[in-house]
Amino acid sequence: MKNALLTEEKAYFQYKASYGNMLPNILGTFDNKNSWGREIDPHTNIYVDNDLKYFAGNISANFNLFSGFSVINSIKSNHQDLNISKLNIQKVKNEITIDLAQKYITILYLEEIILANKDQIKSSEKQLEIALLKYTSGVISESEVFKIKSQKATEELNLLSNQNHLTDNFISLKQLMNLSLEKELYLTKPNIEHIDYSLDSNDNQYILTKKAVDIQPSYLMSLWNEKKAKTLLTIARAPLLPVLSMRLIYGSNYSIYKIPIPFNDQYNTNLYKGLRFNLIIPIFSQFDNYSRIKSSKIEIKQASINSIETQNQLSKEILKAITDSKTSLKKREASTIAYEFSRKSYDADVLKFEMGKININELNLTKSIFNNSQAELIQSKYELLFNNALVKFYLGEPFSL
Repeated sequence: MKNALLTEEKAYFQYKASYGNMLPNILGTFDNKNSWGREIDPHTNIYVDNDLKYFAGNISANFNLFSGFSVINSIKSNHQDLNISKLNIQKVKNEITIDLAQKYITILYLEEIILANKDQIKSSEKQLEIALLKYTSGVISESEVFKIKSQKATEELNLLSNQNHLTDNFISLKQLMNLSLEKELYLTKPNIEHIDYSLDSNDNQYILTKKAVDIQPSYLMSLWNEKKAKTLLTIARAPLLPVLSMRLIYGSNYSIYKIPIPFNDQYNTNLYKGLRFNLIIPIFSQFDNYSRIKSSKIEIKQASINSIETQNQLSKEILKAITDSKTSLKKREASTIAYEFSRKSYDADVLKFEMGKININELNLTKSIFNNSQAELIQSKYELLFNNALVKFYLGEPFSL
């Protein structure tokens, strides 16, 4: 982000400085010459054999009257660079925003999954206590106890894995926010039970995609790059036209003689003024201009292709986000139903296991289905939250969860 801001600042100064090419180039020069021996005296314009000290100075102004509109087009090109750099800032902001949202959602998801893992472990501990009592009483074999211990160990391993993932995501989030790793972060949880789903099932997803693509900074940057390529072609054509410049000059000189002549007398006597026009007509440039023009035309085609590629890539990403958002809504509804049924089935099987009507294999199978449905429900809620917010963001709304 800082680099993008510095690039924009640099482009701004280059754009402002390009206006200076429309102003005259003013120069002041001073010349001091000391000679010994035969030399032309600039005051008398004849040869002398005396030591000579000579001072001359002038001020001149060079005006670019016409140079194939290259100055104007250069200003235009720098202005286009400025617009591109501003859009790049917005592009970087969007990328950072989406990255932050992904890390934020992932952390919230992992925190809830970890709570579910801990509840699963507590449930296994309770079942292990019952199983040990039954084993002591001779109701079940020791292998049944081992199966519960194995299930509990698997759940503890899942907990440890998710805790490690949570730590990694917190580190990534701090690095993304440019914070020190020692800084504590506390994330506010959104209300994921009442998500304002923004898309109607009747909405034309292709119209929404085009609307979203047209406002994306990366696509707007590609359009500006096309415009800049066309401007660079006009600059490449400028050397084919004549160049007309004007020069104003004002100066005088002063020499030191054996017989001193006052400075003012010499200054007034040697004063010179000039107005010069210079016209350069291009005739042959060793095919250099031809090569530059051809290259500029190719760059226009490349910029057009890049624009189409960018549009296609964004269309694919946005269309996927819209599709994912609609799918997430259906997935949450289905996972909610699956979770409710699996929870009731698991609660019933727990009672059956405690009463000795089913064995541990049947209970573990039911519990595995319940654990998976619980994880899918949690995942579906956060997927819907993120995908819904992402679509709104693509359509120009602030990223809000």
